[in-house]
Amino acid sequence: MLRILFKLMPALLISAFVFAFGAQELHATTLTYIVGTCKAGTQFTTIQAALNKSPSANVIEVCPGTYPEQLTIINAVTLEGIASGNSAQVRITSPAGGLVTNATINGSDPAAVHVFVKNATGAVNLTNLTVDSSNNKVMSFVFLVGVLYQHSPGTVNHVIAVHQQANELGYGIYMEGGSSNPSVTVENCSVHDFDFGGIYVTGPLGPTDIAGSSGFTSDIPTGQITAKVENNFVNSANEDTINMLFGSSTVDTVTGNISLNSGLLGTFGMTVDANTGTVISGNTIIGTQTGISLEDDGPSLKSNKMYALTGDGIFLNVNLKTSQITGNTIQDTSFDGIDLNCKTVGTLVNSNTFDYLVFGYILAPTGFAGSNTYIATQIDFSACP
Repeated sequence: MLRILFKLMPALLISAFVFAFGAQELHATTLTYIVGTCKAGTQFTTIQAALNKSPSANVIEVCPGTYPEQLTIINAVTLEGIASGNSAQVRITSPAGGLVTNATINGSDPAAVHVFVKNATGAVNLTNLTVDSSNNKVMSFVFLVGVLYQHSPGTVNHVIAVHQQANELGYGIYMEGGSSNPSVTVENCSVHDFDFGGIYVTGPLGPTDIAGSSGFTSDIPTGQITAKVENNFVNSANEDTINMLFGSSTVDTVTGNISLNSGLLGTFGMTVDANTGTVISGNTIIGTQTGISLEDDGPSLKSNKMYALTGDGIFLNVNLKTSQITGNTIQDTSFDGIDLNCKTVGTLVNSNTFDYLVFGYILAPTGFAGSNTYIATQIDFSACP
């Protein structure tokens, strides 16, 4: 036995050496920079300086404070605000001269982007940050975007986007895909005080086919972006806004979000024009005019809850072949539960609950007979002529 053990010892020692060397190499690949002075390490006074430093860091930790910067991120990185003492607030604000035009969105529209993730080499993860675009000084006819992921993968987690207001062209968080089909997750974020759109998922031509004239949608190619939008809070205080818009994507998973508005005219809780496979489920919409507008066949609306709307709960703008509208609860709205808009739906619309509305359905196609629950609501389909 001792002879066997003795023969094995060189191999065991070599294996241990290789393991230890490999562990050191793995550890060495993690390079962290510090912005601020709250923590020891390689320190920078600005976030952009840390982003520009070569070699590029895997992790950039930002000390609590206010940083008047406009950022561009091109390398894979985790950019995170950290706690120090009794503070954990990292606030990225507009520079003194305002935000300059630094991007093109929607195919050709100029935009001033506050935090621009641009064709990144790998996943860019943002966490524990506030992007405050007050005093942005953006020129007329230029879009303002708080956080833009353009052809870039990554995760936006616990980020606050606020005061994206500029000429009624301000977005909170915007994800634009393309042929690379990036995967982007937006979760646990808060978006408010924007004047055009809250959280948007689009292809390289933007939402023009979605937010255009009523009844107009164009064919959207698949494979442009894979998005997950989960457990976010979006609150608009402006008229003619769309809190959340989903389009041009391989798969949108949209669940657990709260979409809120003070009941102003022209507001949409969600507008959906994504591809087959998208599931909009378990979301809560309060106080908007229209709860959810379905603009293209393919996505399904399941188990969402809508309260105190000033218009319809769900508006249907396309004939259905695959989309399912089931298990939704629409309560205490000023108008109707679901406007079928004389579209063909077959048996794909059923098992919804209508509580204290004018009508459950309006403009239902001939022969429609969904199995639903009606509470203090007229069971009337207001059939098409």
